[in-house]
Amino acid sequence: MSYTYKVKNEIIKRSNYTTKEKVAELRGILEVKNAILKDRIELKLESIELANRVYRILKEVTRLKISVKYLVSMHFGEHKIYIITIEKQNGFKDLLNILKTCNEQKLMDDEEKRVGFIRGLFLMTGYIKSPEKEYALDFFIDNFEIAEELFRVFENLHKKVFITDKRKKKLVYFRNSEDILDVLVMLGAIKEFYKYEETTMMKDLKNKTIREMNWEVANETKSLNTGLKQIRMINYIGEKLGLNNLTPVLEEVAFLRLGNPEASLQELAEMIGISKSGIRNRFRRIESIYNELLIETEKE
Repeated sequence: MSYTYKVKNEIIKRSNYTTKEKVAELRGILEVKNAILKDRIELKLESIELANRVYRILKEVTRLKISVKYLVSMHFGEHKIYIITIEKQNGFKDLLNILKTCNEQKLMDDEEKRVGFIRGLFLMTGYIKSPEKEYALDFFIDNFEIAEELFRVFENLHKKVFITDKRKKKLVYFRNSEDILDVLVMLGAIKEFYKYEETTMMKDLKNKTIREMNWEVANETKSLNTGLKQIRMINYIGEKLGLNNLTPVLEEVAFLRLGNPEASLQELAEMIGISKSGIRNRFRRIESIYNELLIETEKE
């Protein structure tokens, strides 16, 4: 069972949506499938659950005669296609006018209609990956005008939404967990919202722990590399000049480093009771002496 199926299944099972939501959902479903024709509405669906849902909504918003049939398709394996049809009849234009009450401007102004429209498009074209894999919510839409409308609706909500062309379709998509969680709430998938949020929190905690561990390892490696470099300079000075010829403070810090090759600068500073910047300055003076000795050696 895919994660998308789980989300859609929860949405379909819920029935406590408002009439405005249902009408807007119906408009999204019919238009994205190009089901509104001149002389009829003809909607083809492969999901019996979704077909039942659309049929129930139609029965709630109109008294028109609705026919439902199915045929068996052998395309990509044997499966049933459910066809919901409303022939042109008295009251047909009234139904179309009801659907027009959920146009783009109305979606921008009315939250219930906006939510219903988004839900309808998700049920027909939506795909969502399990948060354990990655954060991805996609709408694959054949109808370019509907895709652009959906994109503008999300933009108006200040969501980080994107739109592109993919496989001769429009793809409206999200790639961040915060907006995907918001959309799950809009869709009415509350149970999956909580599961998604929990998984997201656990992933973020795990990633934070890994980052902290990497940071600690990087710091330890940096300290070790710094210590080895300083020991190399000190040994060279010892060979060429003699550590006893250094000033007392530099001699002190040189022997301190030789005795503590893995210690950080902060740890060395605490050992002799000075600041980190103070011990860093002493090592800079040691490095300066080291560089001068190198120059003299090259001249020889």
